[in-house]
Amino acid sequence: MEIVDRPAWLFVASLIALLAAVEVGFRLGMRSEARGEDQLHEQLKGARNGLVTLVSFLLGFMLPMSLSRFDLRKHLVIEEAKAIGTTAFRAQMLPDPVRSRVRDLMKEYAEVRLKFFDAGLNNVQLEVANNHARRLQNELWKQSVTAAQTSPTPITAIFAQSLNQMIDLSEERLAALENRIPASIWVMLVLISLLTCLTVGYSLRRRTALAMLVSPLAISIVLALAADLDSPRTGVIRISQQSVERVRTDLQGLP
Repeated sequence: MEIVDRPAWLFVASLIALLAAVEVGFRLGMRSEARGEDQLHEQLKGARNGLVTLVSFLLGFMLPMSLSRFDLRKHLVIEEAKAIGTTAFRAQMLPDPVRSRVRDLMKEYAEVRLKFFDAGLNNVQLEVANNHARRLQNELWKQSVTAAQTSPTPITAIFAQSLNQMIDLSEERLAALENRIPASIWVMLVLISLLTCLTVGYSLRRRTALAMLVSPLAISIVLALAADLDSPRTGVIRISQQSVERVRTDLQGLP
């Protein structure tokens, strides 16, 4: 669902659709006999209140799902920055010419990992950055094997360990990026929200701007917020890359 990747568009589209549902419900209610009968109207209000409670529960369930994914992605950025820095500094203890080659590769790797995030919604740039990172990982691992064969010391072992962790974290970041709220949940929530707003409009006896606006606006805000948290590359709420940027600066200063 491409619109979920653009929270601002989702907010506008959902607000218009939900306001339209309220208006349709109100016009249908004007032609219904339930508007003039108190007993039937009370039943409508009961159904409306039940749907409002249900959609509130579902929205409250979706927000923690988005927030937990956002926190995981933010945590992985910090962990990867730490792994890149640790690997680069441990590489300084390797013998030449492996040390010089690994130093240059690590500088390039930090740049590529920033491009991985900057790709945004451009799948082509994302694939290019990911493939570039994999090529660098393979070359770094070859250098690690060379160092282990020529100088099998504990220093080489701890370098290989940190390099392996760095490679694992790049895959974890990719998996976290792909771990999104399922489209079926979005569809279900939108349908129930439309039904709720339709019922709200149907239960109104008079056209009042506040009563017709509150429910669509509140639902649209929560939907957009959940989408924003679930789309770390777009929207207002972004995951900071300052940790990786600091590591890149430190690597550029290596002798």
